[in-house]
Amino acid sequence: MMRKVIIYILTLLTLLAAGCGSEQPQPKELQLCSSMGTKLTEVIADSYSKAAGVKVNISYLPGGTQQERLDYLRKHRFDVWLGGTSEEYFMADEQHILQPYIAKESYKVPAELRNRTGQWTSLYLSYIALLSNKNNLHAYGLYAPETWDELLAPQLKDELAIADFDLGGASFGMITSIWQMRGKEQAMAYAAKLNAQQPVYTKGFGEAVDLVYIGKKTVAIVPLDYALQMEARHRHLFATVVKDANRTMLTGAAIMRSAEHPDQARAFLDYLMSDAGVELLPANGYHYMWHVKKYPYNDGRRELIGNVRVPVDDLRWTSVYKSEIIRQWRGAL
Repeated sequence: MMRKVIIYILTLLTLLAAGCGSEQPQPKELQLCSSMGTKLTEVIADSYSKAAGVKVNISYLPGGTQQERLDYLRKHRFDVWLGGTSEEYFMADEQHILQPYIAKESYKVPAELRNRTGQWTSLYLSYIALLSNKNNLHAYGLYAPETWDELLAPQLKDELAIADFDLGGASFGMITSIWQMRGKEQAMAYAAKLNAQQPVYTKGFGEAVDLVYIGKKTVAIVPLDYALQMEARHRHLFATVVKDANRTMLTGAAIMRSAEHPDQARAFLDYLMSDAGVELLPANGYHYMWHVKKYPYNDGRRELIGNVRVPVDDLRWTSVYKSEIIRQWRGAL
């Protein structure tokens, strides 16, 4: 009897020891670097984390020039970069820091809104808007501007707030759209007139909006989704869509070449392109960033923006020659 007890105890100890020495399953993780705002990034990350049971570790891409931001992405080990622009992804691909993946459901996106080789995945789009302080406009006897030429009104000298062109987005989109729609000669003539208006250049469109909000400036150039959010919150602000030379501003996501969790990265992109991903933003109050998969069927978008003129972007030109484009624009006299 005693012998059986001893054998049982030894067997139990052996099993326990084997259990302690075995590898436990590691929790699934995703290393995410975002160019989007904190709140929006957390909405997307939390939704995916709950849906997939994956821990999402968030970092934010710091400010700086385009090359400085790309260098930051190259030096750190991220799985996914979320919220970059088409120019940024184009240059990142040129510098071989992305790996291709064509997400599920991408085939449902209009051809002009997607990267066909899968180097990056387009997710959301917006347009360029002008956000105006109605009190200032009333004092100057002006209606809210809807075209670039209306920014040249004498009353608006020293009254314009524009995010630094190097940051891309709506302000750089203004340059490239006018240039492509009007041609270089007319674009430079317009640039000279706008420069004479002595606009203030800010470190981001949020700072430009703040100046308009407090009344120090009258008009800011911002993405439409942000302009409409501010209009809804503050009665003295008014958003208009630029009619004469606008731009389809795309933001998306890409898998980094150095990704340590490529399977999770691909699953994340698939989720953002799924029906759940499409409904994620409007369900959380973001009604004016249209998902590219739903875009063709959104009649509310068409009613909101009306007829706007949008060029078909030459991405190689707007990306590779960005610094030269900005230099010529700023130097126009």
